[in-house]
Amino acid sequence: MDNTINVALMFYSEAYESSIHSYTLPEEQLIYTALPAEAIAKCKQEKERTSVLVLAENKLAGFFVLDAGEAVKEYTESSGALLIRSYSIHPDYQGTGVGKKSLKLLPSFINHHFPTKNKVVLGVNYKNTAAQHLYKRCGFVDTDQHIFGSQGKQFVYQMNIKKA
Repeated sequence: MDNTINVALMFYSEAYESSIHSYTLPEEQLIYTALPAEAIAKCKQEKERTSVLVLAENKLAGFFVLDAGEAVKEYTESSGALLIRSYSIHPDYQGTGVGKKSLKLLPSFINHHFPTKNKVVLGVNYKNTAAQHLYKRCGFVDTDQHIFGSQGKQFVYQMNIKKA
């Protein structure tokens, strides 16, 4: 892993529009997530969804959505939770440590921008072992709950966000 790569999280900005529209993922990953352009379109329709860019050296390296809406209740009873949706790292940055760094930045990002939230939840497909491994290495724990998504059974993972 290259520790010199500067990784940052920021809210969606139209300055990255061309990178967002050229962002692609291999078919075997697309079955588990949405492309940023699709997810951003949904965020514009649903005010509880917030698009977050993962930047590596100020270039678009990944993407996810933080959802504070009703869908969170499918994953947890906690009113202080956010749901991560559509998490992906662009293939050019996979295996470089950018994914791990982005998830390690999540607690401070949430503390700063969502001060009332104290937990992050997500669903990860039981077949997506690479994602499961990444999430667990970054502090997510398996809640022993399951939900069923468009691609079948998903494990529900959560990370508690410690307040400063």
